[in-house]
Amino acid sequence: MKTQLFGDIRVDRISEFDFVIAPDYLLEGVTKEEAAEHEHWLGPRNMEAGTLNLRMSMHAYLIRTRHHTILFDTCCGNDKERSYESTWHRLQNPFLERLARAGVLPEQVDFVMCSHLHADHIGWNTRLLNGEWVPTFPNARYLISKGEFEWWRDAIETGTVKPYRKLAFTDSVLPVVDRGLAAFVEDDYAFENEMPDEVRYMPLHGHTRHHCGLYLCSQSHDAIFSGDAIHHPIQLARPDWVNAGYDNPAASQVIRDLIARCIDTPTKLMTAHFAAPTAGSVVSGPGHPRFRFDDD
Repeated sequence: MKTQLFGDIRVDRISEFDFVIAPDYLLEGVTKEEAAEHEHWLGPRNMEAGTLNLRMSMHAYLIRTRHHTILFDTCCGNDKERSYESTWHRLQNPFLERLARAGVLPEQVDFVMCSHLHADHIGWNTRLLNGEWVPTFPNARYLISKGEFEWWRDAIETGTVKPYRKLAFTDSVLPVVDRGLAAFVEDDYAFENEMPDEVRYMPLHGHTRHHCGLYLCSQSHDAIFSGDAIHHPIQLARPDWVNAGYDNPAASQVIRDLIARCIDTPTKLMTAHFAAPTAGSVVSGPGHPRFRFDDD
């Protein structure tokens, strides 16, 4: 993704890795044959020829206003025990080196904003140092939905989620909380008293109970960072196809709402898992909306 400018706000994509995934693994109840019906418009950028697997990306967004440096979501992270998901397990990726090439060191990040607390969005919250998980961004405030944190804390304590869910909470959330770096905020939290530019959380509930995107606007230029509200362009044609989450009907409605909000407008959609360049616009197309990548 090329650098995006929204008035006085600069946004860069910090890549972790690209991957492919079977459509019936990503989207609950969807067969590969059903997904294959969309190959003709998705093209090789979004669907792997032959296998019909969906092409996707793991990345964070570096947001620089005139006053603050922000990371929105932090991918999978290195060295994490994720044996339940081989593509996330014990990674060794140069994520911090890529961040440095974009001009930012970990100590220079002011805010880390978490859309939700799934392992592939909080991994670089911490890094392994001398056998201990420590905050990667020691001078940052880690903004976490109060409701999201409490839901996961209680679900893990009561055993109402699968045991593997505890891993990311333990190694990527609690070390930040225990060191006093977490700030628990409401799902529509805005920086009104901290930033002259409009940067705020945007409730996009469904994938998790308190999943949030991010909205920013400067000089009438705006963007929505969708997090896991939408995973792949195929969902613009089929918003009823969703990744299994807390509330699938709500997750499907969020996609419809995003389409209605963005279609044929200047508002950019900054996606969490679309293939590179990941940023673009929702546009009308034959039969259904489509995603116009910024290099199209």
